Amino acid sequence: MSADAPRPRRPVALVTGASRGIGRAVAIELGRQGFDLCLGARAQEACEALAREPVLQGVDVLSLALDVRDRRSIDAFAQAALDRFGCIDLLVANAGIGGGDLFPAMRREEIEGLVETNFLGVLHSVHAVLPAMRRQRQGAVVLVASVAGEVALPGSALYAATKAAVVRFADGLRREVRRNGIRVTAILPGFVRTDMTQGLPFPMPGPEVVAKAVLAAYRRGRRTIVVPGFYRMLIWLARAAPWLVDLVGRRILRDTDVPGRE
Repeated sequence: MSADAPRPRRPVALVTGASRGIGRAVAIELGRQGFDLCLGARAQEACEALAREPVLQGVDVLSLALDVRDRRSIDAFAQAALDRFGCIDLLVANAGIGGGDLFPAMRREEIEGLVETNFLGVLHSVHAVLPAMRRQRQGAVVLVASVAGEVALPGSALYAATKAAVVRFADGLRREVRRNGIRVTAILPGFVRTDMTQGLPFPMPGPEVVAKAVLAAYRRGRRTIVVPGFYRMLIWLARAAPWLVDLVGRRILRDTDVPGRE
């Protein structure tokens, strides 16, 4: 390539929930692999600090405050990416929160916050980028769901429901938009070492395993990726023998009595 030749266009990725955990690991992995990045999170300062990390030097990074529960916020996020980069090649809809409580014990505002963030936030994010991807006739949408979307245990009923909704949404969306050149993948992480899983008494892989799965989804367009891979056996077992999951659930709930709350 001559010195005057233009630099080949780098692919552009939008990552929601990029300030920590899985989102942060995804941003680092994509930056290493040659993506320009638009990073969004409620903690904008953390995204800006990430953009200054040595590993992302040479990457064009746009960091913005983002609340996926707010349609105007996510629309502005997508438009800012288009204004800066001119295209959107990859959306990683990662922003989410945990819900580690029994459903009868959850307050109404906790219920609404979980649904708005984990499911409606995904819908808002995808809806904001699809017009650009359809104009481009290409793009990839990666939705970070959870193994809990296939195997629901006590203490995660509502969380599991939101992630199951994301998985089913990915299935239908993939069939709707593939004629537009858009690929859709649901990633189902099991227990991964993040702030959300602090204190759990067993070893877990780091969020980098999910980041590598995101890259694989972009490159190969797989429908569903379960990480770590051994969780596929758990999903199969829950489908083949749901009574075993019931036994585990009863063990979790042994000697537990949680009254309902308004």
